[in-house]
Amino acid sequence: MANKISLNELTSAIEKEVRNWTKDALDDVNSIKEDIAKEGVNQLRSTSPVRTAEYATNWTRKKIKVGNETNQIIYQKAPTYRLTHLLEKGHAKRNGGRVAPKVHIAPVEEELVSNYISRVEKRLSQ
Repeated sequence: MANKISLNELTSAIEKEVRNWTKDALDDVNSIKEDIAKEGVNQLRSTSPVRTAEYATNWTRKKIKVGNETNQIIYQKAPTYRLTHLLEKGHAKRNGGRVAPKVHIAPVEEELVSNYISRVEKRLSQ
């Protein structure tokens, strides 16, 4: 004898599976964000200009919780955070002229964004 499933039972079963898939996908995306942030910090530490070791070693990351989602921020700690814009964009010299930019953040950012997008797309297509 075949079991009859009511429409409500079917709806609740589908809803439960969708919620489980969503939770798993969100956990995986948060894990990908954390991996990408770690990778970004390591790349920035290795590609940053080195006049003193302090600037390169001051790259770090921070987690920010927003609801169920965890975001990652990569930033430069004090006191060297003031140098990021000057190094990346260049600046005026005291007696005229300009200092050439040492672009080191933008290439890492582009690589991390494309890597993040491809990994999330791969995860969600499973």
